Amino acid sequence: MLLSALVLSISYCGWISLRLAWSTEHPILVVVSGSMVPTLNVGDIIFIKGVTPKEISVGTIMVFHSPRDYNTLIVHRVVEKIDKGGVTYFKTKGDYNRYIDSWEVPESHVVGVFTGRIPYVGVIVMRLREPVGTTFIIALIVILIAYEVYNSGVKRKPSTGKTRV
Repeated sequence: MLLSALVLSISYCGWISLRLAWSTEHPILVVVSGSMVPTLNVGDIIFIKGVTPKEISVGTIMVFHSPRDYNTLIVHRVVEKIDKGGVTYFKTKGDYNRYIDSWEVPESHVVGVFTGRIPYVGVIVMRLREPVGTTFIIALIVILIAYEVYNSGVKRKPSTGKTRV
């Protein structure tokens, strides 16, 4: 049980540390669409750093909450920066997409900017989110707990100090 608690606490503390260090609510994401191919591919893990709207320029790859559905995160390139009454808006476009997005992204929807990637490793994360992957994770947790319980119940024979010849 100690091992399980240690793994969970390290994971949770690591995530909080990344959020604080990179000043963003989502420091790491998995690319799930092909809209940014060839720059970013489906399954890439990307790193995001929080910035102010002033730091974002045309050509920057930005992560933002969709103006149509705030719960959906989008990774697209900034193609235009617009100032409307002191509020900054961004026009965006996926590198693979033919047309510029129909919306203007308000600065309040910005999560951060793309800073780096690990190609294709996110495919594992994507598969683990599927029902088969979730079942696999639960099975591993059950096996780990059973192993811990079994090992704590096994008593070793005391050594007599004699060696057989």
